[in-house]
Amino acid sequence: MTGAVVVAVWIGVPAALFLIWLLFRSGGYKRRPLDAPPGRDWTFTGERFVDPGSGEGVEVWFCARTGERAYVRARTDEAA
Repeated sequence: MTGAVVVAVWIGVPAALFLIWLLFRSGGYKRRPLDAPPGRDWTFTGERFVDPGSGEGVEVWFCARTGERAYVRARTDEAA
């Protein structure tokens, strides 16, 4: 490899990783809670918490088939 290619790789790879991180860092658990459980395969885990961003009570639901978790607005205001 020539010197220019090596420098481009040393700068380009970290820059690309940083851009990917920057684009996806706002995802994760900051999704808005659903209004109802996603379907029949889902079971309530017993977990409840108050969403710090909205102040709403949120319940955690789990799908054993996929391992996915969903966050649903609590039916009551009693979120712990």
